[in-house]
Amino acid sequence: MEIFRKNFTLQDKILEYLREGEDSISGLHRKLEKEGIKLHRLVLTGYLKALSDVGILKESEVKPSKVYSLKPTRRRDLYEFVGEIVRDFADSKKEQARLCVYVLQKLFRRPIFLEEVKRCGLDVDDIEATKIGGEKRLQARKTLSNTYIKLPYNDPAYMVKDDEKMDGIYMEILRGIILQALNAKAFVFKGKQLKLE
Repeated sequence: MEIFRKNFTLQDKILEYLREGEDSISGLHRKLEKEGIKLHRLVLTGYLKALSDVGILKESEVKPSKVYSLKPTRRRDLYEFVGEIVRDFADSKKEQARLCVYVLQKLFRRPIFLEEVKRCGLDVDDIEATKIGGEKRLQARKTLSNTYIKLPYNDPAYMVKDDEKMDGIYMEILRGIILQALNAKAFVFKGKQLKLE
């Protein structure tokens, strides 16, 4: 099944589809099948019901079918925040991936795996950064083993050399993440920054 080869769970895939808007069981079933994910329709129905019961999805009835959407109060994880903001700061996928590694390595103080960059919503196969191996990679992998992220066996780890320009961007991204996470964007003055005299 492609879904597990890419190290995405069924939940990840469903949430990815529903970010585009609400959908019915049939619609989600078709999308999964189109990607080569074969699930019996009743299994998918039960799974969607379970996601709704635990508060991840919102279930509505639009006769004659049930429609699912993301719950507005669903908490996004740090990877989603980083991915969204990194896309605003860099144009090319190559720059986005490099900046993403830099931001995450500064936050987590360790090498960053390709799987983590993909969790930020960036579609990359390789990153313009130093590949990290040996003991550093092993320690980073061990750190992640205590989290919900499951890494493919030979997932590469990367680090980006410290850079003054990227440090400035990192601070802006960190500021953006904090404002977004705390829903505090409305408090930000939109004009030129005021300075003390």
